[in-house]
Amino acid sequence: MKILALDDDEDVLKAVKIILNLAGHEVHCVEDAAVAVDMLQAVRYDLVLFDYRMPERDGIWFLRNARFPCGTKAVLMTAYGTRELIDRMFRLGAAGYLMKPFTADDLLRHVEFHAPASPGAEDRKQDSKATDLQVTAAP
Repeated sequence: MKILALDDDEDVLKAVKIILNLAGHEVHCVEDAAVAVDMLQAVRYDLVLFDYRMPERDGIWFLRNARFPCGTKAVLMTAYGTRELIDRMFRLGAAGYLMKPFTADDLLRHVEFHAPASPGAEDRKQDSKATDLQVTAAP
């Protein structure tokens, strides 16, 4: 899958990129929501992982301004999830959410769940060498 990861925490982006690259995915990382919106116009992504709390433009701004091609899903990654926030993100178009901190297995399960359907997909298993890693949010 081609995946865009948006988070202002460079360590989270590095970990997500390593985990997903080891699982065979192509991952582009970005720290700014406005840049991510532009990238969505230039590249067709299967999945976008995005953070809620970012300094200039948050995840709500991102969802309101992004134009997702048909079939592209957006999944919130956050350490600040409340029922109200999650409900709001779903109303704005998010397909799911992943609470920080999360493990490599958590991330891979979410990516697999949101993967585009393909023949025999249920028979294939992701081979990851990074299942012991854990991704945490900066304080």
